[in-house]
Amino acid sequence: MSTPTGAQARPELSVIIPAYDAEATLGVQLGALLAQRPAWPWEVIVSDNGSSDGTRRLVQEWTGRMPELRLVDASARRGPSAARNIAVAQARSRALAFCDADDMVADGWVEAMHRALAEHEFVAGPFEGSRLNADLTSSVTWTAQTDRLTVKPGLEQFVTAGSGNMGVRTAVFDEVGGFYEGARTAEDDDFCIRVQLAGHDLVFDPDIVLHVRRRDGLRNIARQSFAYGAGERWLSHRYALLYAQAPRTTGDDEPTGDHARADSAPGEDTLPAGVVGRLRGLARRGRVFAVRGGSFVRKAFRKASTIRRPGDLSDLVWRLSWSAGWKFGRVPAAPPIVPPPSWRQDAS
Repeated sequence: MSTPTGAQARPELSVIIPAYDAEATLGVQLGALLAQRPAWPWEVIVSDNGSSDGTRRLVQEWTGRMPELRLVDASARRGPSAARNIAVAQARSRALAFCDADDMVADGWVEAMHRALAEHEFVAGPFEGSRLNADLTSSVTWTAQTDRLTVKPGLEQFVTAGSGNMGVRTAVFDEVGGFYEGARTAEDDDFCIRVQLAGHDLVFDPDIVLHVRRRDGLRNIARQSFAYGAGERWLSHRYALLYAQAPRTTGDDEPTGDHARADSAPGEDTLPAGVVGRLRGLARRGRVFAVRGGSFVRKAFRKASTIRRPGDLSDLVWRLSWSAGWKFGRVPAAPPIVPPPSWRQDAS
């Protein structure tokens, strides 16, 4: 029997999977990767972030079937950003592909990611929401990033993507310093924006398909959406200078999912001279947004009377919890991002 090329030659693609207590779902993801046998060398790195279940044992069992599979101990620093960064430090390829331990890559995902990264520096693909969620009893009725990347109000010159279906060349990853490990959530949005500020486009490739697993149960939905709301507020603090340069809008759209504004001027004492006034202006805009956010919550409560199915209730819980996370969630301290001199707001 011939020796797999992935065990000898330098890999052309490193697939990174951060994992924490993922024993129940990781086997599905590994099975989907095992079914994809590219003709070129590659590697799969599961980065264990200090699991207390059987995650490590599961990976060790799978290595007998997947010579390209490696287990990395990422318990020294906690969080998904740290797990990814630690794995990348040990990756051997010039191209990185990220997926999560609770999802499932679609057929042809490895080849599609390889092709995309041969042409582009930074790529992401669509999320498919039905394959892994047919048996859920209470989940939201929508799936993000199904046919395009996300555009955030106030930062329309950027696009963002979930790190569960993302690829980037290693040189670009190293250039921006990887994922920011101080983030509790929204670390993938932060990474996307920093890469684009560094001059590298994020390209959407519809062939890089990921089957995403939704949260089931109202408590799990509430926890996730609260964290996302808090993460969005953290972004508004970290990118206050970019929000401050964004054109003012007069519409009355209500915030959903990832719509947000800042409500304070963060870190004034750490910023270069001359920008404090813009931050204070941003804070005033944020107070206007807070009033609009209150209107959104009132509308959400009115919608409660129209609930006809479990998914409607799940959607309502998501919206309310997201708003609560935005208002009450903890915002970790982080160095503010100062746009490079070459960057200009697109006023079109």
